[in-house]
Amino acid sequence: MAYAGGIIEDPITKQQITFLKTARDTEGELLRVEVRMAPGGFIPRHRHPLQQERVEVVSGTLRFRIRGRERSLESGETLVVNPGEAHDVHNESGEVAIFVVETRPALKTERGLEIIFGLAKEGKTNQNGRPKNVLQRGIIAYEFMNEVALPGIPLVVQRAAVAPLAALGHLFGFRSRYSRYADDGESL
Repeated sequence: MAYAGGIIEDPITKQQITFLKTARDTEGELLRVEVRMAPGGFIPRHRHPLQQERVEVVSGTLRFRIRGRERSLESGETLVVNPGEAHDVHNESGEVAIFVVETRPALKTERGLEIIFGLAKEGKTNQNGRPKNVLQRGIIAYEFMNEVALPGIPLVVQRAAVAPLAALGHLFGFRSRYSRYADDGESL
């Protein structure tokens, strides 16, 4: 379970996240994290259907692709990503970039991060940071679709496409919750 001061790492996307404020700390209002992204690190293209994301660069330089254009963000600069806006982030500099992200409302974002980062540490994600197994990917996509979704495809279409994969994945023993990654008291 995420807690203020807790740290998770993803060796594929080269990110280290420190939880500053969790959903529990803020009664679900926001999730606040500090991200340390190594050179070559990235966050794949995605969108948050129901959440606003505020990014403030503390040090280093990041390249964002948002609203149909690329933009560099440097130390002291802030970017607000509105619900539904597709975006991705890359650290193409030669130094670690440090930035703070606030996601409102928190929803289940922290648990989703813990699961994906846990799978990555076990070598179960691909070079894009997504689960290698299509059934596992379907379950996670279905469970966390309000938090993160593919750009350009309506949610109703995404849900309809991944629901059969999620159901089949459950039959084969895959889950959207694992206590070894995120012990939320409900893990299977």
